[in-house]
Amino acid sequence: MPPILECSQLTKQFSTKNGSVRAVDGVSLSIQKGECYGLVGESGSGKSTLSNLICALEKPDSGTILFGGEDISQFNRKKMLAFRKKMQIIFQDPYASLNPRHKIGSIIEEGLLIHNMGSTRAERRRLVDEMRSLVALPFDCLEKYPAELSGGQRQRVAIASAMILKPEFVICDECVSSLDVLVQSQILHLLKTMQKSLQLTFLFISHNMPVVSFMADRIGVMYKGKIVEEKSAEKLLKSPENPYTKKLIESAPL
Repeated sequence: MPPILECSQLTKQFSTKNGSVRAVDGVSLSIQKGECYGLVGESGSGKSTLSNLICALEKPDSGTILFGGEDISQFNRKKMLAFRKKMQIIFQDPYASLNPRHKIGSIIEEGLLIHNMGSTRAERRRLVDEMRSLVALPFDCLEKYPAELSGGQRQRVAIASAMILKPEFVICDECVSSLDVLVQSQILHLLKTMQKSLQLTFLFISHNMPVVSFMADRIGVMYKGKIVEEKSAEKLLKSPENPYTKKLIESAPL
């Protein structure tokens, strides 16, 4: 079966005061439908830039990205809108990604309006409440504002906003790094459950090796814009080959 996502020789360079930095440097990877692919590396390794290229928030300088066998750089406006529905992203900071002036119910409902899902307001509200229940948010939170929720609850709202569109592919970009350890565990288990029940494909990005290894089937290790090693999660932890991979594993908290 062909991969749902296939990236080939992606590069992205940024200008700086001291010259230029190649944030993504010839990256190639493929992700199978239903898989959770983990991308791990320290801050500045190029992980988030790569995720921005994959979800078309930025354009690569060179290389190709195929989603469902189609080159996303060739999408017209109609195809790009359909692509946005199929590929969603959950960001690191749930407070920054949620509109502070909107109530939670409206935030979760917004994607339905953009993509014309739910023929009536009552139908959309039913879908919102079903998703609220799925991510284990209390009923009364729908009438609250983001500032009134805890960090863990806000991340559940961000997850609900992404999942309500029934995407095929979800990018989780450091989506638990701002949460305390107990809430991290709850959110990770929620994501695993939803991946299985909704038959999702994940690109899970983190600087934390234990978190990535818990979630991922395969792991790519990113360093200075390149993927320096890629193996199944089990093999990578047992027999890392690249010195940088070994350093990441050795420095991970017990």
